[in-house]
Amino acid sequence: MVAASITTPIGKIFQPLLDFVGAVLAFFYSIVPNYPIDVALLTIVIMAALTPLTVKSTKNMAAMQALGPEMKKLQQKYKGADNRTQMNEEMMKLYKEHNVNPASGCLPMLLQMPAFFILYSVIRGMTNTVTVYHTNASGHKVATLVSDPRYIPKNSEMFRNIKAAGGHLNSFGMDFSEKLLSHHGSIWIAIPYLLLVAGAVGLQYLQMSRLNARNPQAAQANPQAAMMQKYMPLIFGFIYLNVAAILNVYFIVSSAIRILTQEILFRKGIVAGPAPAPAPAVGAAGGGTKTGGTKTGGTKTGGTKTGGT
Repeated sequence: MVAASITTPIGKIFQPLLDFVGAVLAFFYSIVPNYPIDVALLTIVIMAALTPLTVKSTKNMAAMQALGPEMKKLQQKYKGADNRTQMNEEMMKLYKEHNVNPASGCLPMLLQMPAFFILYSVIRGMTNTVTVYHTNASGHKVATLVSDPRYIPKNSEMFRNIKAAGGHLNSFGMDFSEKLLSHHGSIWIAIPYLLLVAGAVGLQYLQMSRLNARNPQAAQANPQAAMMQKYMPLIFGFIYLNVAAILNVYFIVSSAIRILTQEILFRKGIVAGPAPAPAPAVGAAGGGTKTGGTKTGGTKTGGTKTGGT
């Protein structure tokens, strides 16, 4: 009851956007009647629309990662609850010194989440089924699963074809509505599904490793975070095992776009680590000596006056 009262209003808020994205997907199908290609095109369009937010969040992530070693030093220096206030003050000084706002990366990520939720929901809705009850010849009530794509316009060619195929998304000789863990007739039939899962996991791992490779000092300063990033793709791999192949197409394309975006941002210099902190002044008061060990003007060149002896 409580969950329904919360999710129903949220569903009503997103319903127009879900229907709109579903209509865009159906439009792509009317041009290219191929399910994985249409999902790839839709993912590219959504990711392109989110590029400004992606750039901002990537900048913040790179800046915070570059500050990792300095933050680790402050945490080691001000250990204990008694030093927490001073540590926070030093952290804020560090952020200000490098012109980094730790909260600036949260808003872009929060704004992207509804978009990815909508995209995921529309693609998942392609394989939606409903239970229909009917009475057979012997008078017994029988339940049957019937394809009922969600968010796809009911008057579209895509909707009619999915319904006619019984919910099967047949393209490139495989059914993209099936999962890797679905029952397959032979191991050879399961191989394409395995490749999609491996591709999704591999690209996510590559994305993390490329970002960490640009700042190895941060990984050394925070090995726990580095370890979590290393094994996170494997954790998501368990999810990829049990979702329809058409969703793995979305995961692969979105990861590939993120990797390409990061490469462009870093190679073009749009995103880089924060500028180094200003160096302390050289020759501060307190007995510092000048070059050569003597004060300028103390003696003329050679240490003696010309013709002195």
